[in-house]
Amino acid sequence: MNIEAALKARFPNDVCEALLAAYKEIEENFFIQKWKATELDAGHFVEASRRLIEQELFGAHTPIGQGLSNFSDTELRRYENAPGDESLRMLIPRILKSIYNVRNKRGIGHLGLISANEMDSTLILYSAKWVLAEFVRLATGVDPNATQRMIDSIVERRVGILWKVGGVQRILEQGMSAKDQVLVLLFDSSPKTAAELQQIIEYKRSGDFKKILKALHVQRLIEFSANEQCIITPKGMPVAESIILKYLPS
Repeated sequence: MNIEAALKARFPNDVCEALLAAYKEIEENFFIQKWKATELDAGHFVEASRRLIEQELFGAHTPIGQGLSNFSDTELRRYENAPGDESLRMLIPRILKSIYNVRNKRGIGHLGLISANEMDSTLILYSAKWVLAEFVRLATGVDPNATQRMIDSIVERRVGILWKVGGVQRILEQGMSAKDQVLVLLFDSSPKTAAELQQIIEYKRSGDFKKILKALHVQRLIEFSANEQCIITPKGMPVAESIILKYLPS
C-alpha cells in the first residue's frame, strides 16, 4: 500500500505532503549524522502533525503559511477535551510536545547548554516514526503490526544503501565503486582496519585494495595509518555525504 495515497485519502493533501517531506528530511539528515538539521526539521513535522490533528478533532485546520497557536499545555488540554480518537486527543499530541520541547530546549532552535547530538536526534527520529505510523493506522484501519511494516518499508528504501544485521555489513548498491564504499563505511563508523573494509566490500586482491586506501589517504579523505587503521577525515565526511545522498531515492 502506498503510504502517501493512504494518508491523502483521509487527511488534507497539502498537509500530508508537508508531513512526509519533513519526515524524509529528518530521516535523511539522521542517516548522514547531521544532528542539528535532524532536530530542526522536527519543527516542520510537528507543525504538519498538529494541522492533521486540528482537521480530525475540529473539522478544520490552520492553513499552511498561517501561524499555529503556541504549543502550550492549554493547547494539549484543548486537544484532550475534543471528541475523537484517543490517539489524536492524547497520545500523538504528547509525543509531539516532547519532540517540540527537545527541539526548542536543547540548543537547536536557540542557543542552549546542550548542543544537537545523536541521542536527542534518535529520540526525535523514532518519535516521528511512531507518530507517522499512528496517522497511517488511523487512515487505513490496519493493525499496528501491518502499519509498522509499512513504515519500515519507507526506512528501508531511504537508508538501505548500507545494510547491517548481526555481524554482517554490506553496501547494497551494486554499482558503487570500492573507493565510495570505503568512504560510506567509514562515515558510518570509524576507525576500521583495512582487513575489515576489504572483507565487507569483498575485494579480492589485498594489494590492489590497499592502493585504493593509499590514494584516499593522499587525497586526505581518510587517514590510513601504519598499522592499517582507517579513519575518515573532516575533508572526507562531506564527500561521503554526497555519495550517500546520490544513491537515496528522490
